[in-house]
Amino acid sequence: MSWVQATLLARGLCRAWGGICRAALPGTSISQVPRQLPRGLHCSAAPHSSEQSLVSSPPEPRQRPTKALVPYEDLFGQAPSGERDKASFLQAVQKFGEHSVRKRGHIDFIYLALRKMREYGVERDLAVYNQLLDIFPKEVFRPRNVIQRIFVHYPRQQECGIAVLEQMESHGVMPNKETEFLLIQIFGRKSYPMLKLLRLKMWFPRFMNINPFPVPRDLSQDPVELATFGLRHMEPDLSARVTIYQVPLPKDSTGAADPPQPHIVGSGRDPGGVEPLLPDAAGPGVFEEWLG
Repeated sequence: MSWVQATLLARGLCRAWGGICRAALPGTSISQVPRQLPRGLHCSAAPHSSEQSLVSSPPEPRQRPTKALVPYEDLFGQAPSGERDKASFLQAVQKFGEHSVRKRGHIDFIYLALRKMREYGVERDLAVYNQLLDIFPKEVFRPRNVIQRIFVHYPRQQECGIAVLEQMESHGVMPNKETEFLLIQIFGRKSYPMLKLLRLKMWFPRFMNINPFPVPRDLSQDPVELATFGLRHMEPDLSARVTIYQVPLPKDSTGAADPPQPHIVGSGRDPGGVEPLLPDAAGPGVFEEWLG
């Protein structure tokens, strides 16, 4: 504390003590005198009272009626037909654009839409992914200078765009020119979503035909067809034949509505056009079908 501050504080204390002594009446104790704080301590000299105050309290602000937010879950459950298909999914995306003109909450909606894509069966549809990227506001998240490029400009939005591209990668969806144009409009060329797109365009064509025995995406649910498909992939000899022995179900069988018929599926080389011998103990008509 400097000597100037000490002098001012001493003067304030002296003035406060003099005021207390002058205000004291004969026959009254010091405890009955209203307490006054020194002005040098930046405090008010008026006594504080809970009943009345010199300064009126400011009026309480009026509470505005809170507007109920429409949860995004309801947008995916408002399909008139109730079917979960591509048309109803795109309708939910369109309703979000109509509900929020300024695209507020678009990140939360995109993350929710990515989780709902499998339910609607559109996880491998490129047009749906482009529609989700079109939700982002345009020319807003693009970096304007070098500093914004060094420090990730709008990181939460860029992470959301990368999440859309990663889901495309996990389902084997190749981006096209429209996807690249949308990312340039939203994030610019010097951004992490654009870097992810360039990596997909470089590695996807190279790994597309890397498997010499490709497996279709949609496999049949028939156990006979699945066994046949598995044996054809396991057999290195291309001239091998797949043999199917199938027995019809007895008429008095009870159980599931459509149970699979008993079958035996085998694979082997062609024995020179000679039909295989069936066991005599089985009797005629036991094996219903022979498919070579």
